[in-house]
Formats: sequence, structure tokens, C-alpha cells
Amino acid sequence: MKHIITLAATLFILAVSFADVKPYKTSLKIKSENTSLKVSLQAAGKVSIVWTAVEESTTTVYKIQKSVNGAEFKTIALLMGESNPSYTFKDKLNGVSGTIEYRVVTTDNSVVVSTSSQNVVIF
Repeated sequence: MKHIITLAATLFILAVSFADVKPYKTSLKIKSENTSLKVSLQAAGKVSIVWTAVEESTTTVYKIQKSVNGAEFKTIALLMGESNPSYTFKDKLNGVSGTIEYRVVTTDNSVVVSTSSQNVVIF
């Protein structure tokens, strides 16, 4: 229940915060020393995405994004920062093959703090 309330609050905050903000281009790749991202294949066609938290505040939001075969990144999940040392998200591949790039975009007060990405190749 806590996750549903957090997700609803996040969506509301993002809708208000990003109402007039244009999306950044997919070529943006900021490597941050504060964030590490690990993407690994799991059983049953799942991918595990694990990252370390940045210095969080009450307005920290993590956007998990996915690009398949070089297509535009699409946001597949939003997580509010909860002062955890690390976070995990699992994604289903659903028969997708090729190069899949995952990235976690960390924002605080609608400002991009860091972006970390990693590719995984599925045959």
C-alpha cells in the first residue's frame, strides 16, 4: 500500500513539476561518481536493475528508463527516494531481443542530478 501511495504522490508531483519542461535528448549521458548502476539478467526473462542512492532529499525522484535497439528512451517506472542505500527494480523482457539500455535518471526539485546507464544484449 505504501508503494501505491508513493507512486500516486510521485506522479502528481511530476505532473505538476514537469508540466512545462521539455524532455532532454537521448544522447545525454552524465556519468556520476555518486551513482552506480548494475543491470543483470535473471531467470524467467527478467532483468534486475540495482543502483546506489545519491544524497537524497524529500524531493528526490528516480526515473527508470529503457531503450530497445537505440530507440528513444521511455520511462517505465518512477520511484520516490526513501533514504535507502540502494534500490532495485525488475523488468520483464517479454520476448525483446537486441541491445537494451537501461538508465536511472535522478532528479531533485525537477533538476537532473545524475544519469547512469548500462546496456544488456539479448539474443
